[in-house]
Amino acid sequence: MLTNKLTKYTIFFLFIFLSACTKNRFPNIVSVEEGMVRNCSYLDTISEVSDPGKMVFPAKYSNPYDGELKVLERVSNMGASHIVWMYNYPIGSSASAFHCGD
Repeated sequence: MLTNKLTKYTIFFLFIFLSACTKNRFPNIVSVEEGMVRNCSYLDTISEVSDPGKMVFPAKYSNPYDGELKVLERVSNMGASHIVWMYNYPIGSSASAFHCGD
């Protein structure tokens, strides 16, 4: 009986701990299609290339194709609210940044 309760509590606390550790890295950015940003102000077009050197150490990096993350970081720093992806491949990514509303 004690091990059964202990197992339940352990699973419960692990679930709570893992939920607290997850987060949305870019919560303010919405991926949309081009027609949806007609009334928004255009900021810039961002292009990034993935780092092929990360393939050498897969244990250290869980996602070696980081072109998309680089684009999202730059767009987030610009204060954009919406992006329109031009291309998003493992070797690189590009998107147009827009600011809508306020």
